[in-house]
Amino acid sequence: MRARSLAGAALLAAVCASCAAPRTLEDVPYDRRHGDATTLDLYLPDDGRLHPAVMMIHGGAWTFGDKRHFARMGERLARSGWVAASVNYRLLPEGAYPRMFQDVGCALAFLQDHATDYGIDPDRIAVLGYSAGGHLASLLGVAWDEDAFAPDCDAGRPSAPAAVIPGAGIHDFLLREPHELFVELLGGTRDEVPERYELASPARHVREGEAPYLLIVGGSDWIADPAQSERMRAALVARGNEASLLELAGGGHLLNSTADPGELQLLVPLETPEGWLAITDFLLRELGEP
Repeated sequence: MRARSLAGAALLAAVCASCAAPRTLEDVPYDRRHGDATTLDLYLPDDGRLHPAVMMIHGGAWTFGDKRHFARMGERLARSGWVAASVNYRLLPEGAYPRMFQDVGCALAFLQDHATDYGIDPDRIAVLGYSAGGHLASLLGVAWDEDAFAPDCDAGRPSAPAAVIPGAGIHDFLLREPHELFVELLGGTRDEVPERYELASPARHVREGEAPYLLIVGGSDWIADPAQSERMRAALVARGNEASLLELAGGGHLLNSTADPGELQLLVPLETPEGWLAITDFLLRELGEP
């Protein structure tokens, strides 16, 4: 018990090493052609050093949502020593295949190209997302070099992210029941454009040598089937990659427990106490101390 307490204290000390108010840069364009749809907000530890970074991709069923969804997490990460970047991307219908896939790749390439401008170590950038953003983060982690998703923006193609944290995402469209959203996202039904359903499925891209993954999902999530995250983890591990799955018992897509076990709140699993501890432990392990 004492060893566990000391380990927890060491983790807390590392996570709070920079616990100062972060500096925020809002609406930074990573692709000026599409206005607000391709901007990002940066949360920066204000100490002049190079830090590992986390690029965050919001959810919203590919049709709504905004980078400010992750404002609280961005500030929390920056206070703990990571640079955080929360990105917008073109939503449906404008963002239909392959545009939003290109956008998130462009955002990652922009951060890698401008890393020193924002105090980022370009070799230590993780990608995190939730729901639709979890799908996009997972896809970016394994298909960053896929020709079909190659960005045509000034930043060009990204390099591989250093780590990937998908929350409650779809990882294999071929194993999901058909949905009208998939038709709009991918430009047709599974019978009409089967190659797009495969290309948009992260689990279908997995190779050896992928970045480490931490998958997080609520055990009672009826919107994002936990079996999808289990499928992705199995695909990664089968090819010799490092992948962990945190399935929050009783957790839903939006309704989850807070620090008080008897209290439920509108809170995504990434922001629960268990989710936050798992994420910070994963980042410290895979990216090193901030």
